[in-house]
Amino acid sequence: MRKKMAKAAMIALTASLLFGCGKKEEEAPDIVDLTVPPVEEVAEEEPEQKPEPEPEDTHEGEARSLLTGEWVPEENVTKRPVAIMFGNTTDALPQYGIGEADVLYECLVEGGLTRLMGIFDDYTDAQKYGSVRSCRLYYAHIAKEYDAIYSHYGQADIAKSYLNSDAIDNLNGLDGAVESVMYYRSSDRRAPHNVFTTPDGITAGIDKKSYRTEYADGYAGHFAFFDGDEPMELNGSGAAVMKTPYKSSKTWFVYDEATGTYKRFQYQKEHIDGENGNQLAFTNVIFQFVPGRVIDGKGRMEFDTVGNGTGKYFTGGKYVDITWSKADLGSPSLFYDGNGDQLAMNPGKTCICIITTDSADNIGIYETEDAFRAS
Repeated sequence: MRKKMAKAAMIALTASLLFGCGKKEEEAPDIVDLTVPPVEEVAEEEPEQKPEPEPEDTHEGEARSLLTGEWVPEENVTKRPVAIMFGNTTDALPQYGIGEADVLYECLVEGGLTRLMGIFDDYTDAQKYGSVRSCRLYYAHIAKEYDAIYSHYGQADIAKSYLNSDAIDNLNGLDGAVESVMYYRSSDRRAPHNVFTTPDGITAGIDKKSYRTEYADGYAGHFAFFDGDEPMELNGSGAAVMKTPYKSSKTWFVYDEATGTYKRFQYQKEHIDGENGNQLAFTNVIFQFVPGRVIDGKGRMEFDTVGNGTGKYFTGGKYVDITWSKADLGSPSLFYDGNGDQLAMNPGKTCICIITTDSADNIGIYETEDAFRAS
């Protein structure tokens, strides 16, 4: 029995081998690459970054200067200004510290020459000032308009009684007590163009005379200023260049669009401050026409600063006609626009040229520098 089962198993194995050898091998199926191609990552768009708003300048702790309309430390705005008399002949050039003046006046004196007076909100900005020259009565009247302490070295005879009165606080170099603490003579110039003062000297002079150092109660300032974020643009005629009728200094101004100021020229060249080598420049220029006349054989002048008159206001490369009015010697000259409103000026430094009414027609105003050069 066992032999029969073994024989059957042998037969089954042989058959399976025969059939297996006879069958074709099946071809291996193609290998399909099932790899998923990489997905390109798309960067998520970042939300648009809005610029942070600039912090609003609230001018905390500041107030507007009465001389320039610009923001200054609050404690400075009540400080009384100082007016300094500068010589303006070629022998007096360059002047020192004059470029720091917030308001600068030019006016005729004898012989067709001019003299300058700077009014300073802060007289500590320069190392020295000068050369300091003598007073003319109308300059003392102008200094009074600003409630300024007036620095000068001597005076014309006609001004003595006014200076010696209580009408104006002044620091006279002919006052020995003041001269000894305030003024000195430079060795590099000849008299009378060699008198100078310093910030410490001015302070010492004020202390010696016990003058008040704050504005008088109720003093409201000389000018009205435009209160806007951008400079005011005049609705006027073009004024790229304007020239005065002064025969000696031949002062003229050229508008610099890059700085928005009028650069000052005189004696055929740039008007330079010897302190720093910078050219004098002003946001505002006023030609004020005032009745004036020669009053003595030396050619000394007198001006009717009290009263009414006309003028020109220049800013931003344009100009308009204006009027002015001064009620009395203790009041400031106020300027008015064509509508009769007080003139709103751009904040910044101002140069005022006092021009006699009979020479008002001799000024020059040019829309372009080329027109000026061709004149």
